[in-house]
Amino acid sequence: MFGKLFLVFKYKELNFVRIIFAIYIFGFCYGTTNHIIDIHRDGLLGYDYVPLPINIYWTLLTILDPLAIILLLFLPFLGMVLSVLIMITDLAVNISVALYYYLQTGTFADGRLFLQIAFGLFVFVTVPFAWKRIKGSSGNRPPSPHPPNVRKN
Repeated sequence: MFGKLFLVFKYKELNFVRIIFAIYIFGFCYGTTNHIIDIHRDGLLGYDYVPLPINIYWTLLTILDPLAIILLLFLPFLGMVLSVLIMITDLAVNISVALYYYLQTGTFADGRLFLQIAFGLFVFVTVPFAWKRIKGSSGNRPPSPHPPNVRKN
């Protein structure tokens, strides 16, 4: 549904949504790339410095991030829901790990966390706007002021 709209964007109000989604897609591509690099470097479930549930979650992001991209393109409402869920859980996990590490060592180890927080805030702030615009453009358009040309005999 939205894949077609994403490429065509006939409706003027969706142009800004296209930019928002492009930023989402860039962010999730960046995340996917990082997780693929980590798996290539350290192996599957290579985050052995964290508890197993966090290790599994970070590894699963290699699948969840691209899934969010696909859903954003073809099922945008599900894509936005998954995007928000990924960002809520990812930020909760990453902030917790960074805070724990800071309390243990007195140093802050993850310089990219601020980028994740910024991206997460962008997703949280823009999803309601994008949701409203897409909903308003997909079949819920007001009827034309000109009735169709119908002949009566």
